[in-house]
Amino acid sequence: MKPTRISPVFRELELKLSAHMSDRRRSERLAAFALEKITEAKAANGRNGEHARHRQIVDGREGAALTSVKPDGVIVARFDLLQEVLDWIGNTLIQESPVLSGKYAKSHVLYVDGEPYAGDGPIPAGELYTFVNIQPYARKIDRGFSDKAPEGVYEAVAGVANKKFGNVAKVTFGWHPLIGAAPLEAWAAKTSLKPARRKMKQASLDEWRKRQPTIFVRPF
Repeated sequence: MKPTRISPVFRELELKLSAHMSDRRRSERLAAFALEKITEAKAANGRNGEHARHRQIVDGREGAALTSVKPDGVIVARFDLLQEVLDWIGNTLIQESPVLSGKYAKSHVLYVDGEPYAGDGPIPAGELYTFVNIQPYARKIDRGFSDKAPEGVYEAVAGVANKKFGNVAKVTFGWHPLIGAAPLEAWAAKTSLKPARRKMKQASLDEWRKRQPTIFVRPF
């Protein structure tokens, strides 16, 4: 059965109840109704037996107990589904990294609309998220030159992620020039060119030197 398409970043549940009962009873009923619906949403949006994570806001207070809701209050549950996609890709890239010195596994970087994410605080909202490794030999790994990752890393992870999270975001693999990464810039500056490449225009040569395997994540 085709999965139900869900909002890429937030799904909000605003829960209210009629006024035909005591204040205490209305609060209890509202809290019970919210718990039931949030539990259903967590299970529906979860994956591989794990419930989806959410932020709970009760009468404007994030993290407050459901039972603290006012009789005519509002409970909002926000499911950050895109965060799950990005977390899964980032963690899987590390898990699937061939290990020699450990440098490659530590060199995966997330960019948000072209700007590197420092890893502090929530991931900013954006239109395009890209994962790339800043080490020059990342291209060799994704071309199958590593005995520890004969199928590569980025292309394989992108394929699985797109199947797993295809109703949240479009996840694709490609080769894209990475600008400003110190290890790659140093390598590109001293790389000798094969005869077939020497006839290329300088701009094309610079781009070719810095093309890295990349995972693109475009939220719906």
